[in-house]
Amino acid sequence: MLRIRPLFTLCFALLLYWLATPLAAYNLIASSPYHELYSNRPPRSSDRELSKVLAEKFGDLQMQFGVYPEGRVPIYIVYGEAEYHKLSLGKAQIVEFSDAFYSGSERAIYARSKDQVLDNYLKILQHEYLHWYIEELFTYAPLWFHEGMATYFSGQIGYERFLVYLKESLVNPRSDLFRLGHKYPDNREDWSRFYLSSAMAVRYMQDRHPQQWQSFWEAVAQSYRQGRRIRFSEAFVNSYQISLWDFHTKFGIHSKRQGYTYLLIAFNSLIFALMPFLMIAIVRKRRKKLLGMPDLPLPEEEEEPPEADAEADRT
Repeated sequence: MLRIRPLFTLCFALLLYWLATPLAAYNLIASSPYHELYSNRPPRSSDRELSKVLAEKFGDLQMQFGVYPEGRVPIYIVYGEAEYHKLSLGKAQIVEFSDAFYSGSERAIYARSKDQVLDNYLKILQHEYLHWYIEELFTYAPLWFHEGMATYFSGQIGYERFLVYLKESLVNPRSDLFRLGHKYPDNREDWSRFYLSSAMAVRYMQDRHPQQWQSFWEAVAQSYRQGRRIRFSEAFVNSYQISLWDFHTKFGIHSKRQGYTYLLIAFNSLIFALMPFLMIAIVRKRRKKLLGMPDLPLPEEEEEPPEADAEADRT
């Protein structure tokens, strides 16, 4: 037993050192009132430009909601796939497949370098920043609100993804946001639907109930000025005057109605897609009909009377 304990202590120390080693190589390369940008590569002009753009985006987001946290979120730009995998090791499966993630325990963002990412890099970082922002203002915020805010207000809902949401709402209109308030779907195939549904739930909060949405954020701002984070259910119920369960029920009905919107859009899109072929078919049918008609004789020209010719000569 005396021999095993030192060995266990040594292994544990090596594990901690192995996990901590990646961050030891990171240096501060740029900063703003909203964030600190770290990298394991020497700073470049593109990094400073990225930091400048991020500061503008983060400032716009704070102004949009009217709450201004004093802290600055650390953002670690991770070069190398193996390096990123090491940092995401032991976290949820969805993190390992991600391009960036927010660590609530460390209050920090970890993102792959831009050369490893195919999607819009700024939107990805905005997405993770919104996770930090919510953590600074709320306690017990449900997962759907986290991902809905991060997805919707980072601009990751394009027209194509909106159509996917409408289609899924028709095929499977049951809302699962309440059940997945603190847990991601088990199947990877369901992740996209969960992100889309969460984003549309936040949109539903804002667009269908604009006064309640404003009251909601005023309550959040007031709590923050008092030096405390507000409990999400407290801000929601007091502002919307409805329970979270009833909200999910109404949103499920709304999603089903949105599904019929998809049918209308799909039908109109089909008509526009077929329109050129219909026009070609009509032209061909008309031409074929004209070619099948018999030729009619041309009208004969009438000869002028002699008196008319004589009158013309005198003139």
